[in-house]
Amino acid sequence: MIVVGGIIGGGIFFTPARVAQTLPGGGWVLAIWAIGGVVGLAGALTFAELGALLPDAGGQYVYIRDAFGRLPAFLYGWMQLASIATASEAAVALVFAEYAGRIVNVAAIGGTFPLAVGTVVLLTIVNYIGLKPGTALQNAVTLSKIVALALLIGAGLVTWGRIGGAPPPAAPAAPAMGLLAGLAAAFIPVLFTVGGWENVNMVAGEVRDPGRLLPRALGLGLGIVIVCYLGANAVYLHALGRDGLAASTAVASDTAMRIIGPAGRTAITVAIMLSILGIVNVILLATPRVFYAMAKDGLFLSFAGRVHPRFGTPHLSILLMGGWAVALLFIARGQVNSLVDGVVFADWIFFGLAAASIFVLRRRRPDAPRPYRTWGYPVVPGFFVLAAVAAVASAVASAPRTSALGSALLVVGAAVYAVALRGARVSRSS
Repeated sequence: MIVVGGIIGGGIFFTPARVAQTLPGGGWVLAIWAIGGVVGLAGALTFAELGALLPDAGGQYVYIRDAFGRLPAFLYGWMQLASIATASEAAVALVFAEYAGRIVNVAAIGGTFPLAVGTVVLLTIVNYIGLKPGTALQNAVTLSKIVALALLIGAGLVTWGRIGGAPPPAAPAAPAMGLLAGLAAAFIPVLFTVGGWENVNMVAGEVRDPGRLLPRALGLGLGIVIVCYLGANAVYLHALGRDGLAASTAVASDTAMRIIGPAGRTAITVAIMLSILGIVNVILLATPRVFYAMAKDGLFLSFAGRVHPRFGTPHLSILLMGGWAVALLFIARGQVNSLVDGVVFADWIFFGLAAASIFVLRRRRPDAPRPYRTWGYPVVPGFFVLAAVAAVASAVASAPRTSALGSALLVVGAAVYAVALRGARVSRSS
């Protein structure tokens, strides 16, 4: 359940449209989702060893720090703030607004963009005033994503024969690029959607008999996710067709309308909205506490370690995250794809670094206790590192402007680290 719950989020309710836009047919769409599942399994198996080796360490930040040093570890935290977590937050807030526009009149408030901004601001305030309101909200929406996906797939299978083929689009849209470029472009939203398997490393050190149970849990969990994602895409394609899927801005809502009708569409859309709202909330709930821990370790901006005297929250980190997420909404001009490209570019640089740390740590600490060793080592982690390189290259090729911005943010982060390190040295010498 940790594996499944960590992966299935809001992406499956909007990224399939981007995938369909770049590929010529349904077979290729399903194939790229299957490839994404295999990449996720390789990553999960690799991170399971790292999590079992360093169970109390704090995830990718510590793997990178121990293997490659303090600067790359700082840059991981910096990019979480500058792009990875905040752009994810902004992207899913936009999707929440798109789905809301299917059941309420958002024109009265200026459209979906102001609603997305308001969603980020509201949840920032909720998490600023304390952990309890944030967790209460999270508990209220955590099952919505599973319920919505199960209802959608189930309804699609039950009505498969009755709904017939997809209606012909008014103007069929051919992919704007060749097959190879299309596969590279489709790889980006797929990897955005299959992320989350790294959550298993948080409990790897507490699993009984991890050498036996971790591979089983990972294989079963990723298997369930792949079946769900392939099932959802099969239903989307059957109900809307490749062209209808490519043209949709709320694929699950449009699919529900086609297979169930207005009432079913409303119910599923509400469940999806709650699910997406929960994702925005959990980013604001968890990520600022990563910055807090890194600040206490002397590897992040010092103010991130401050706690509100009344609410007991890392309030400045929360405000910084929420404020920058709103800024990214304006920088990206409300374009979900630009935000997704930025997340994949930055996120997969550090996924690759963290996975590569398994080779460094095996060499440096050959006798360290490893309750679980990655199955298929060194091929499986090597494959994942190559997939991470391919992901970053795909992001650069498909979105050079966004990738250039990400590169600039890395340079700024290195400069911030140098200034902070110099300041710390001056402080110690005085």
